[in-house]
Amino acid sequence: MIKFLIFRTDRIGDYIFSRILIEAIKSKYPNNRIDCVCSLYNSKYIKYYKDIKKIYILDKYNLSLLIRNIIKINKEKYDYLIVLDGKRRSIFFSLLLKVKKKYAILKDFRPLNLLKVFYSDFFINSEVNSQFDNFVSVVNYLNIKIPKKINYYNSYNFKKIYFKKLKSKFTLLHLDEKWFEGYYYSDFKYMNLSYKNFEQFINLIHKKFKKNIVITTGGVKVDQLSLIKQKFFDKYDKNTYLSKKNKHHLMLIDNTEFRDLERIVSLCSEIICCEGAISHVSHALEKNTIALINNIKTAKFWTQHMSKLKIIKRANISRISRDIENIKF
Repeated sequence: MIKFLIFRTDRIGDYIFSRILIEAIKSKYPNNRIDCVCSLYNSKYIKYYKDIKKIYILDKYNLSLLIRNIIKINKEKYDYLIVLDGKRRSIFFSLLLKVKKKYAILKDFRPLNLLKVFYSDFFINSEVNSQFDNFVSVVNYLNIKIPKKINYYNSYNFKKIYFKKLKSKFTLLHLDEKWFEGYYYSDFKYMNLSYKNFEQFINLIHKKFKKNIVITTGGVKVDQLSLIKQKFFDKYDKNTYLSKKNKHHLMLIDNTEFRDLERIVSLCSEIICCEGAISHVSHALEKNTIALINNIKTAKFWTQHMSKLKIIKRANISRISRDIENIKF
């Protein structure tokens, strides 16, 4: 049995992207073992993957945990260590680990002499190439092949949800905090979506796709979303709301946990969202996706391989509406 240790101590979307490499390893070595070094944050998500046998949490502020994990990992005698997150903490931690071969994808950490001593090879994470191409470089070096698709259903334990109204085909509109100014990066362009233009925007989406619409929100409370919910929806059950005007055609599921959201994405026909973890999910589930992005170069770095994803630059809601109308899958 060949043992792999993957470092992914960043975000959920980054880990979902990494499934490309993990499943390439699985296809080449079906009886292998893949373990993961995670952050405390994403370990709560990664634990639901059936093919990750062990999880080690990397917390640079917890010295006793670091020492315990070093001892545990060194006892396992891993064959390959692959740092995918490019974090300094991951690089320094990995130097203390006894592994036959070590590889890393790096961005801005380049003490070349140090890396040449401790690593079998490393790859520079340049945005000249897409992240997918960077992963292909690692896969080629390991003499394995990138899978044609991510077998999301076979490797992940989906959370069961029971929304009675999610039976017919629907368009999913994911309105998380990335849509609204003051809740995400200050240098982003925002869509000025509010209760004043909400109904017009929803009507456009319904006209475009001719399906029922389900709206989901993230875990951050947004004032404009609260106003929209108050003005246009009545409570149906727990965190589910139905439209006051079109209760059979428009539903809102508030404060959506990510694992609930994955299941809802799996049931939808298409999705409109801001690019991020949710668009990695929709790609893995082969859903037509319209993703709002702030910077084309950065977006293509992450999404260039996503054949069913169309990107739209963030702008005011009028411009976004016109761009959605013109999208063709």
